[in-house]
Amino acid sequence: MLRCLLRLRGRKDGRLDPTYQWIADKIHKSRSAVVEAVARLKACGFLDWIRRCVPIEDALPDEQQSEQISNAFILLQPPSVRECVRRMLRKPSEFVRAVAEKLARQKKLDTATVDDVIAEVQSPELRAILARVRASVDSANPPSGHTEAL
Repeated sequence: MLRCLLRLRGRKDGRLDPTYQWIADKIHKSRSAVVEAVARLKACGFLDWIRRCVPIEDALPDEQQSEQISNAFILLQPPSVRECVRRMLRKPSEFVRAVAEKLARQKKLDTATVDDVIAEVQSPELRAILARVRASVDSANPPSGHTEAL
């Protein structure tokens, strides 16, 4: 129901004044279901409306002078939703940022090869030492102590 009203709202002027029956036909529900949904949206703070009337032309003095036309709906943002959106969009705290950076580094290390790690070292001397250590580890005997058969 709320999605239907959000899509129906005028983009330029924000007008939102459908009848209950039109909404019911649009979302394939009964008119009473639409009335109940509108009441629930109002109770939750998402919606309000203004009752609109127009004068009846050529009405006799003892007859009804005005008739009701469709309500003008007003879409609102409840304070709880506003606070939730504000929390989601604010900058993360230093702790959250540090944890995110640590997780990103750990994920990068988990997927990186030894050559990738050595290549990221800034110092050429240290990079050369790490390359020699890697070469000597690769040429060492396996942990079982047996060399592979030729």
